[in-house]
Amino acid sequence: MKQVQADVVVIGATPGGIGAAIAAARRGRKTALIEPSPYIGGLMAGGLGVTDIHSLDAAGSLFMEFVGKVLRHYTDTYGPDSEQVVHCRRGLRFEPSVARKLFRELTDAEPLLEVVLRHEPVSVRMEGNALTSVAVRPVSGEGDGLVYTARVFIDATYEGDLAAMAGVPYSLGRESRDEWNEEHAGVIYQNFRTKQFLPGSTGEADHRIQAYNFRLCLTKNPDNRVPFRKPAGYNREDYASLIEDVAEGRVKGFSEVCNTILIPNGKTDTNNHHYCLCSTDLPEENRDYAEGDRETRERFVRRLREYTQGLLWFLQNDEELPDWFREDSLQWGFAADEFQETGHFPPQMYIREARRIHGEYVFTENDARLAPGKGRTHIHHDSIATGDYGIDSHATRKRHGVNRNATLEGLMTVGRLQDIYQIPYGVIVPLRVDRLLVPVAVSASHIGFGTIRMEPNWMQIGFAAGVAADVSLSTGAEVRDVDIDELQDRLLEDRQMITYFADSKPGEAFNMAAQYFGSKGMIADGYQAGLDRKLTVSEASGWITSARMLSGGKKLPCLPVSDRFVPAGEDMAPRTISEELHPRDYWEERPLLSRKMAVRWQNAAANALGVPAPALVRSGTGLVTRGEFLSDLYAMLKAARRNRRGGSV
Repeated sequence: MKQVQADVVVIGATPGGIGAAIAAARRGRKTALIEPSPYIGGLMAGGLGVTDIHSLDAAGSLFMEFVGKVLRHYTDTYGPDSEQVVHCRRGLRFEPSVARKLFRELTDAEPLLEVVLRHEPVSVRMEGNALTSVAVRPVSGEGDGLVYTARVFIDATYEGDLAAMAGVPYSLGRESRDEWNEEHAGVIYQNFRTKQFLPGSTGEADHRIQAYNFRLCLTKNPDNRVPFRKPAGYNREDYASLIEDVAEGRVKGFSEVCNTILIPNGKTDTNNHHYCLCSTDLPEENRDYAEGDRETRERFVRRLREYTQGLLWFLQNDEELPDWFREDSLQWGFAADEFQETGHFPPQMYIREARRIHGEYVFTENDARLAPGKGRTHIHHDSIATGDYGIDSHATRKRHGVNRNATLEGLMTVGRLQDIYQIPYGVIVPLRVDRLLVPVAVSASHIGFGTIRMEPNWMQIGFAAGVAADVSLSTGAEVRDVDIDELQDRLLEDRQMITYFADSKPGEAFNMAAQYFGSKGMIADGYQAGLDRKLTVSEASGWITSARMLSGGKKLPCLPVSDRFVPAGEDMAPRTISEELHPRDYWEERPLLSRKMAVRWQNAAANALGVPAPALVRSGTGLVTRGEFLSDLYAMLKAARRNRRGGSV
């Protein structure tokens, strides 16, 4: 096999893999992005035209760059007031062909990034616990393989294949409620319409995996519509239960079987419909996929493809369905200008969950919900991204038992209980194996994975993995030992979101400092940073104490205990301490930090750290704001870390 040397090797051109590869290449690293299929972009270029994120305000870095490119595409192509711009929803909705084009533009723009398609990993080489090379071969079996040697490897596959090859431990299936104290873990039945939990919800663990499906691109436009075809493996019994559902009024049309969500140009991102108990998901039959060899996986993909094609045929043609229902269904067909090379059917299956690695931290349901007694989710000092999508799971079993007309086991959502959360670095750092990061098959429980598994999250986590690879290469530290503060510094410079605040956005004054210190628990009681508020001496003292525990902050001096002293060389007399207010009473009357006192502290702090005194506080007027103080404090810590490394970030 031919030997190839790279700085960073990324396996899997999913959005997470693209994020990782671009981050590394933009930092001057020779990067290889290797993908088994003929396409890049994973599910976002494979039919997922409706992006799974609640708010753009909770996203950053490369995902925001991609969203901006989507909006510009529709604006430039059709005009700013066009229907297409309206339907793209600020760049969050797009046609598969547009996503594929834009992903290719992103990768083609990086001269240090090599994209290798139609190659799959077949073996790895280890030196002790360190992954040192990966051998890949053409999926076709024709031609010679390649052996990639690198300092850092990133597994961005949906299945966690490289991690498994390297010996990373992992989980499949569902934990019990007791394992991680998760309220909604394990076996569960929920009426998806009412959100009521039903009998049988025991919370016990099992090895079941939530269902997969294909995200279809359909249209009603007769000028761009390809009719559905009956597949060779058609099995009417797969869908026969829908006849009773239609007759009894549980399903009232095609779009109550298939969830048709509008994207630009009269097309849809068509997903499983959660209110329908026989839709495009295929529970139970994917149980062998995650650990299966290529033949096992291809067999299930064929089965799911034919199941989906058969469902569409059934809805339009089965004579036991009412005429009105079939006529409604006959309006639909595949979009003729999408997926032309694969018969208008998406080539990428939606692998919602497969292996989940065991990492330095396990993300659970509790990480995505408000911390008890706090106004925000739990704080992670090593936060590398933020997430904002409701916790959910698709079904793990087909219709059965007393709940057969109410729900499918495993199908659930507790979206209203989720809030914007931090994603810690530890979830991508695997146990046992060095020189490897895993930003897609992350370390999480099944329920925790139910929110972190969304493509916008994966793209941002992948981007962070690529930046972490660069930090590892530039400092010589193993990826599990990289300086978190330095990693966060670099992420923030690229407008990655690591801490969300409702009143402070990336690019605004003081935001980088607020996000950094927010990840350290220094602004932890809610989603308001309050950067324009006047700073109290109590807050300043507490922040200084906390900052001493951070990288570069060990030598920070205390805040002066008095603001009544005069500069050296000036006579402080006459003054009688016994006639002055006790300090406790004095500060109760004067709780806000004066600018003079803040400047004095900064001078001492800059001297102690050996860095220049920052300019914000000393150049301002009036009382000091929280944002000014935090921004100057962050500048000093960054400068101290830079000095310690002997260079610039």
